[in-house]
Amino acid sequence: MRIFLSGLTAILTVGIIACTAGTTASNLTIIAAGPNSESAANTELASPTEPAILAADPTSSPQATILTIPASSTTVATINPTVMLAPSTPIIVSTQSADSIISSTVREQPLTSTKINYLSDEWVDVWLCKDSTVESADLTGGGTQTCAVMTEVVGENLVITSTGIPNHDFESTLGCCASEQNSVWTIPLEPELSDAAPVSAPERGPVAFTVSGVAIYGPEEGPGGDAVALEYGYFVEDRQAVDLGVCGGHAGPGGEYHYHYDSNCIHWHEDSQDIAGYSISELAETVLSKVIAFAFDGFPIYSTHEHDSSGATVEVTSSYRLKLGSNGYGGIDDYDYIATLGDLDACNGHFGATPEAPEGIYHYHSTLTNGEGSLGFPYFPLCYSGIVNESNYELNALDGGQRPDRGQRPDRGQRPPDR
Repeated sequence: MRIFLSGLTAILTVGIIACTAGTTASNLTIIAAGPNSESAANTELASPTEPAILAADPTSSPQATILTIPASSTTVATINPTVMLAPSTPIIVSTQSADSIISSTVREQPLTSTKINYLSDEWVDVWLCKDSTVESADLTGGGTQTCAVMTEVVGENLVITSTGIPNHDFESTLGCCASEQNSVWTIPLEPELSDAAPVSAPERGPVAFTVSGVAIYGPEEGPGGDAVALEYGYFVEDRQAVDLGVCGGHAGPGGEYHYHYDSNCIHWHEDSQDIAGYSISELAETVLSKVIAFAFDGFPIYSTHEHDSSGATVEVTSSYRLKLGSNGYGGIDDYDYIATLGDLDACNGHFGATPEAPEGIYHYHSTLTNGEGSLGFPYFPLCYSGIVNESNYELNALDGGQRPDRGQRPDRGQRPPDR
C-alpha cells in the first residue's frame, strides 16, 4: 500500500462503525498523527503540543488499511489498571460511514515479510490439547471438563474442531457452568492481507479462538459495556451482572467458555492445569512470544510480551484510550484510537519478527495495557486486516455473533478480588 505524504506529516481520521455481525453503528474515532502536526482549519488546539485532526472525507475510497506504528518501548510497562490515568485530549472530528467496515486508513506493509503456511514445520506444534486430551477443573461449579483439539486440512483451509474447554483450571463465574462444546473454526492455510479496508470484528460474540480451541469474544459484555473496564471497577454495571474469572474468561449462554481479556495463562504452566497463583505481573518472565490464538482472518494472535530487536523483553501495548469523561460503560464508543499512543494499529496488530517467522509477519497481540499504562482495550483484534472467513460467525455464534453474557451475581456490590 502507498502512503501519501504531505511535507513531514500524515493525518487521517477514521470512524469505526458496525461490526460484520450486523450491529448498529459505533462512533469509535481513529486518529493517526505525526509529531509535528499543525492545526487544521476550523479546529482549536487543546494545548500547543496537541495535534489537530482533520475530518476524513466520508465519500473517499475505502481502499486503504491500517497505519502500523513500530514498537518503541524497551521496558515492561507497569500493570495497574485499577487506576484510570487521565488522558490528554486530542482534537477529534468524528466521522461516520454507512458501510459496515472501517473506512480510509493506511497500512505500511514491509516488502520482505514471511508468507504464512500452517502446514509448515514452524506451525504444526502450536496447538494444545491436540495430541492428548487435558482434564481441567471448573473452580466455580466443580467437576472437570475435557480440553481436546483436532485439526484437518479441507481444501485451502485448516478446520479446527474442539470441545471449547481451556487447558487450565478455570472459573465459569455467573454463567455457571461451562460445558463441552462442538466448536468448529476455519482459517486459511495461507492467510492473506486484504486490499480492502479492514472489516470490524464483532463487538460481542466470537472474534477469534485459542490454540486450545476456546472462543475469544469481543470487548463488550451483554449489556454493551466494556467487560474488562467493568472487571477493574471503572464503572458500575446497572443493566446486568457480569463477572470475569481468572485469565479474563467465563462461561456464557449454552455453557460456552470464552475469554474477553488476557488468555496468556494457556502458556503459563503448560505441564499443569493448576491455575493457583496465576499473575499477569509474571508474564514477562514466563510467556514470551507465544502463539495464543488465531483471528478469523487466519492471522495469529501472540502473547502480550515479546523480545524486541535488541533481545530485551517488552510488553506490546495497544493504541486505544478512553475518551475524556468516559469509563467504558458505553463499550467501544468510549474509546479513541491514537496512532502514536502504543505499539499496535487500529486492529491491534503489527508487522514484526516472531519465533515462527523470524523475517517478520503481520500478527495481532493480546494486550493488557495501552501505551499510557491504562486499560489495554481492545484486548484482542477489533478488526481484521486479512480476508475473513465468515463461516466462523455462522457456525459458532448466536444472533449474528452478538451473543450476550448472562448470569446473576449473588452480591452486586462486591467486586471480585484483584487478580
